Amino acid sequence: MCEDDLFCGINKAKSENVDEMADLEKKHTPVIEAPSKVKKGEPFEVYVEVGKYMKHPNENAHYIEWIELFSGDTFLARVDLVPKLTEPKVKFVAALDHSHPLVAKVRCNMHGLWESFPIEVELED
Repeated sequence: MCEDDLFCGINKAKSENVDEMADLEKKHTPVIEAPSKVKKGEPFEVYVEVGKYMKHPNENAHYIEWIELFSGDTFLARVDLVPKLTEPKVKFVAALDHSHPLVAKVRCNMHGLWESFPIEVELED
């Protein structure tokens, strides 16, 4: 139903293998970097970057509007961006009480909503 409409639902690359991604997927798929293990309830750094695999345009007519971070379905944070003056690469500091996969969502003003592949973060007591 939504296959040809980038603004219908959440877009996601069909493969985690960069060599198998289309250019559109490479430009829009957010990439998360975080430790594989963290202490429960203690802050840690999470980096999210759009355009890691292929640079995303950053001009008035085409840019990433915002980046959000989730732990499972729990909203953690959001950064709003403007074209030219900011880049779609952000650092979040989060603390987790429950172990759920981290997921980033971003919105491109021309190509809609995109979601990262989830990454697991193991909690240690």
